[in-house]
Amino acid sequence: MDLQQETIWRNIQQKDIGTFERFYKEHYKSFYLMACKYLKDSAEAQEIVNDVFLKIWEDGHQIRIETSLKSYIYKSIINRCINALHKNKRELLHQTDLSTFPDETYELRQIEENELRIKLYAAIDQLPDQCKRVFEMSRFDELKQQEIADKLGISIKTVKNHITIALKQLSKSVVNYLLLLVLIYKNLFPF
Repeated sequence: MDLQQETIWRNIQQKDIGTFERFYKEHYKSFYLMACKYLKDSAEAQEIVNDVFLKIWEDGHQIRIETSLKSYIYKSIINRCINALHKNKRELLHQTDLSTFPDETYELRQIEENELRIKLYAAIDQLPDQCKRVFEMSRFDELKQQEIADKLGISIKTVKNHITIALKQLSKSVVNYLLLLVLIYKNLFPF
């Protein structure tokens, strides 16, 4: 954690309301938009982000942050989004018989896609910095490998290696989740 972030965190732990309010106002929107992106529910996203900030305010003295305050909040929100999606899926399963209601099956698949997307973004976040940067430039910014190499001042072979490493790590992270989904569907829809 850099010195500025460390000072902000220390002040929040010491219940400095001004520092907390400034940090909240400065970062709330980006955390809220990220939660909305995954949950597709504005009210639930707002509740989750506010709950995370409230937890930080109330229990700051007990929380140990290894990286940065923003990363900690980001990961906390992702975890709460995953929990909310799981809860929504369980409620949907309890409410309906999926074999007779195709609309609910579609909703369940949407929830699972959101969960998978969250797992994928969380896995991307765990990549080494340079590997993550190269992968995001390749997949999200849709830059060619030569463009990435030129922008970062590295060889095209290094770019290819970073992309290969990222894809391997991401597939390991996501494959267990996909296998679980297959087993769940197999039990729900026996052939």
